[in-house]
Amino acid sequence: MMTELWKTGVFVAVALALTGAAVITTRDRVTRNEAFNDQGQPFFPEFKDPLLCTDLEVVDFDPSTATASRFRVMFKDNTWVIPSHYDYPADARDRLSKTAAAVMDLTKDSIRSDNGDDQEAMGVIDPLDAKVSALKGRGKRITLRDASEKVLAEFVIGDEVKDRSGQRYVRVPGQKRIYGVAVKAEPSTRFADWIETNLLKVDAAKLRKIEFDNYKVNLEQGYQKGEVLDVDRKDSAAPWTMPGLAAGQEVNPDKMKAVTDALADLKIVGVRLKPAGLTRDLKKSDQKGITLTAPTVASLQGKGFYMTKDGQLLSNQGDVRVYTDEGVVYTLRFGEVTFGAGDELEVGERDDAEKKKDEPKKKDGATAENRYVMVTVSFDPTLIPEPRVEEAKPSVPVGQLPADVLAPDPKDPKTIAAEEVAKKKAEMEKAEYEKKIADGKKRAKELTDRFASWYYVTPGASFRSINLDRAALVRPKQVPAPPGGAAGFPGFPGGGEMPTFPDGAGGLPQVHP
Repeated sequence: MMTELWKTGVFVAVALALTGAAVITTRDRVTRNEAFNDQGQPFFPEFKDPLLCTDLEVVDFDPSTATASRFRVMFKDNTWVIPSHYDYPADARDRLSKTAAAVMDLTKDSIRSDNGDDQEAMGVIDPLDAKVSALKGRGKRITLRDASEKVLAEFVIGDEVKDRSGQRYVRVPGQKRIYGVAVKAEPSTRFADWIETNLLKVDAAKLRKIEFDNYKVNLEQGYQKGEVLDVDRKDSAAPWTMPGLAAGQEVNPDKMKAVTDALADLKIVGVRLKPAGLTRDLKKSDQKGITLTAPTVASLQGKGFYMTKDGQLLSNQGDVRVYTDEGVVYTLRFGEVTFGAGDELEVGERDDAEKKKDEPKKKDGATAENRYVMVTVSFDPTLIPEPRVEEAKPSVPVGQLPADVLAPDPKDPKTIAAEEVAKKKAEMEKAEYEKKIADGKKRAKELTDRFASWYYVTPGASFRSINLDRAALVRPKQVPAPPGGAAGFPGFPGGGEMPTFPDGAGGLPQVHP
């Protein structure tokens, strides 16, 4: 009997143990299944407001140099700036909010792998992971933060998923699982995509005069004086003229159109930060009294700019001064040639302002020639025409006839009304003129503050279109062809000579009775 009870007890214990094991096994399997079944779920469920994002960082990896490059846009001191580019202002502010909104909606569309060995093949190795020796297979790491530096979203974008059109491999840093994701907006790491690339933002129709000062200066040969050429026009429809042209010469309109087009679309391809002292001095209203400290001199000369003892700022390739009908005068100083690509072109070397100037060299892979340019701005009120003031007519003594007996009677209500209209018109023109003066001064101040901190890098082709000499600007005067035929004797094709006739010797035909 005891034996049977003991056997029964053993069976019950085993059954209970098996039941417990089954429960535990089932619970583990359910847990694993729940962890596996995150397909279709959002990546960052707590990130619900794209406006919370005040910091975007993108890290890309260059396997040829085995270096990771960082590009960052953030809200700093009430301004959107690019910290990776000396806090240069980021003009494309809405791009960040659109990117944040797209990231907020990312979902785990498909699960591709849980195997860490697949990261290289799928291109999702963290570009900042120093523990991994592989140079290939590193993706683009994207991090979004709020004002408190809290990470709102972070992931690594890899290669395209071959069997799922429109999907990219995506992995969260620190996790093994790799997903296929329809990435709606991949943040750009191109500097040009985040800034206003048009340097001057000037309307070509507003240009009234361009002054080409063709001097040269460098440390080896010193200052070489060049010809100063003034080209101007009365309005946007008038032809360009130049004082002192010979009777058979004129300003080349094609060259001037190329100049104005290049000025209106002068591109920024890179920036360099000026020393703080130089920036402060350039923001002064008279732009004089620049303090020649060692860092300032090294910074200027390293870009092809020089300061004389009397405070005159000179440049390697002379100056071009651009006058607008708003009273704003831009001075473009063209400096040294520079080559480069990527970060090397956009930001250069961080400490290059303190290095001794070297001859510009063409770097491997950098075939495009670029050039440094400094821009300063001043205001010239004489560029804004003053309103015409009509002289008051002298009063006529009582009993004396006016010089013009047909002049309107000053006591006539119509005359009084006309004078009132003329007075109001004059007041409006004066107010409009004063507003243009105030707007021009304000515009010049804004531009001075904008340009004071930076050396700009612009394409060499733009420099060659803008910095012209007499040989490029002047051409022989073109005689316009008359309507209906070529230039020459009117009415005859080919022009120039009288036609010959069978009965004559090149004159009028003979008449036979």
